Amino acid sequence: MADTEYKRLIHSAKDKALFGFLAVVQRTMQDADKGIVDLLLAAKSGLDQTALTSVRHFLRQEGNVFLRRIDVLFRNYLERALQTMYVDLRSGMRKLSADELSLIDDEVVNHQIEVGRLTERMREANEEAIGRLNVIIGQMHGQHEARERENPFRPYLLARALYEAIRESADDAKAKLLFDHLSNAMIQHLPGYYSAIRDVFESAGMRGRFHAQRSRAAHHQRYFGAPPGGAGMPEHLNARIVPGLQRLSETMQSEAKGGTDAAAGEQPASVQDFIRKMFNPSRTHGTQGGDGLSGAASNPLVSQLNKFQRMEAVGQAIGEGMESGKNQLSALREKINLDNASTMERMTVEVVSMLFEFILEDEQIPAELRTLIGRLQIPILKAAILEPDLMHDEEHPARQLLNRMSSAAVSADTTSATGKNLAAEIDRIVRKILEEFETSTTIFAISAQEFEHFLTEHLRQDDSQTTRGIEAVEASEKFSVLLSNTTNSLCDVLLPLNADKRISDLIINIWPHVLVHASWRDLEKQIPPEQTDSLFQQYRDVLPDLLWSIQEKQNPQERSALMRLLPQLVKRLREALVLIQLPDDESAQILDQLVALHTQVLRGAQGGSKEMPSLEDLRQAFSRLMVSWDRASWGLSEPPQPRASVIEDIFARFGVQAQLNVGVNSPATSAADREFLAQTYLLGTRVEFSAPDGTMLPGQLVWVSTHRSLYLFKKERDASLVLFTFASLLEALNNEEVVPVEYAPVFERAVESLLFGAGSIGDTVL
Repeated sequence: MADTEYKRLIHSAKDKALFGFLAVVQRTMQDADKGIVDLLLAAKSGLDQTALTSVRHFLRQEGNVFLRRIDVLFRNYLERALQTMYVDLRSGMRKLSADELSLIDDEVVNHQIEVGRLTERMREANEEAIGRLNVIIGQMHGQHEARERENPFRPYLLARALYEAIRESADDAKAKLLFDHLSNAMIQHLPGYYSAIRDVFESAGMRGRFHAQRSRAAHHQRYFGAPPGGAGMPEHLNARIVPGLQRLSETMQSEAKGGTDAAAGEQPASVQDFIRKMFNPSRTHGTQGGDGLSGAASNPLVSQLNKFQRMEAVGQAIGEGMESGKNQLSALREKINLDNASTMERMTVEVVSMLFEFILEDEQIPAELRTLIGRLQIPILKAAILEPDLMHDEEHPARQLLNRMSSAAVSADTTSATGKNLAAEIDRIVRKILEEFETSTTIFAISAQEFEHFLTEHLRQDDSQTTRGIEAVEASEKFSVLLSNTTNSLCDVLLPLNADKRISDLIINIWPHVLVHASWRDLEKQIPPEQTDSLFQQYRDVLPDLLWSIQEKQNPQERSALMRLLPQLVKRLREALVLIQLPDDESAQILDQLVALHTQVLRGAQGGSKEMPSLEDLRQAFSRLMVSWDRASWGLSEPPQPRASVIEDIFARFGVQAQLNVGVNSPATSAADREFLAQTYLLGTRVEFSAPDGTMLPGQLVWVSTHRSLYLFKKERDASLVLFTFASLLEALNNEEVVPVEYAPVFERAVESLLFGAGSIGDTVL
């Protein structure tokens, strides 16, 4: 493996490991906190309650410090491990002297035992992923025997960082309990962590079995449903790309002999290798610097392409064999003068021409729409000449526009009203680019935005059921966002108050639902949340009364005040539980618990004399709490966690019939998983659903919620709706319950076909 490719892969894997580990620890702490809350509810021993409470207090009070500490430890361990991969710095026993030997204490032994046990559990839970990583790392160092101790991403480093961070942060009384809870929670999130690291290597063709695989052009994406790698191509396509491959080969050989231009650096071993490097973002040969505009006006090749583009814009025949819908570039090559073109420009003409051989024969796109999209051949070639980054930059606007229009066109019915509207929009955009594209590729970005807006409005207004479904999706996500934000705000208010755990748990687990439901009711009645008679304010004002009611009462006057408060307080509590439709048995349990607490207060049987906040202080503390349905915001990079009960309730309220896949038991997702969905599952993406009888039912992605937590599909046969959370969609894709019709965007499919074709007929060409 070339040194530059090795460094790129290792650097990318290191970044994934560092970012992923921090995310894993954050989720681990959240899950551990939830698990401790459940244990506290079931704890019968006062000793157990005290121990669990201290650990929970640590996670909430010292969590940020602990997070920074474990991050530093892991970074140091990973850096050291990367430096010592297959570099043996260990002294053999024969080289050791007695002076270098020492006794070890019990703490060191315990360290080895605990870390060793956790390492083994991590390995067992991720055996295949870690095993493949071991093999990949060995392969990169020319080793045929993989050794886990040389793998810098081995589970031992994770376990060691966790153990030592806990020992540095907590006293012995809490350390063991913390280690147990955090260990159990961390193991659940490691499959996604190791999957993200493996993706770095597998996208480059390293599969852990020493078999080189064809890399896809999209290096950071994973595709579900790709055809078998051994699939061939039609003979007529095979024959049409041979001349272009032959010319590429001749150019490479000529440059290699002359030692100039692209061949001055590292010379590709084959045409296939050259094409792969052209689409690789790390390539360094033959590229042009700058933004492509400075020399555009004087570039003779661009000037010639401008002339032919203007002819295409007005429908003027360019020449024989250059009619719309056919590969104009292969014929155009014979009409343009390439004498003054650079080596890279001549190669770009050949490669783009061959790519359109595949794009224009892509049977997933209806012929009528393929013809319209095919009119962009000259503008795409010109954009690649002006900005060579187009060839390897998946986010280049020209490439994105081509992919988005093609994806929307896949399997479209051009005889339907929907298909005709789509064809009209594609035709409008193509005409605009042909008429207006000069030297700035900004027009592609603007056109992509316009096409995205068209799809959004087009799909939203497709039918009334879809429109209501979209509204339900957005309301469900907004409700989940407000629940999370309100829970966090309540925790911030409660933390310094040191309230009784039974009441704080009631407030944290139940009251966010009460407040958000109240905010929604206010919205329906058009009552601002800051208005004093709003339902939100009424239920927010319950909280200081509730907390004050369970405090020890120091004198008869306070007990009398409590007696006067209780009837109205209990009434408001009952109404709040009815508002969120809490089951009767759960409501009764909460109210019974409050009766017991209030009885204890009235009897003066609490004991203790610590100073408590006054009712006015409590009201002041909660007065800052606001829930605004109209101003819900989400500031985290990962989507809000969808709530199954919320989704079911809101879809019922909107009267929307849909198959709800809410992912209650779906495995945790990684940042790489969510990135994959964000990049590949866009509005209009067409899929097939696996039916119980084995048939495949066509469908389309008609909406993605604002923060990408929910995905709404529509089946084409009966227009029924299907909802997925981001986690349940990934699970359905992995299980092939949902299969994308288009396994990769059209440009990437063409690149892969070209690479395969170059490899399969390379011997003939060379």
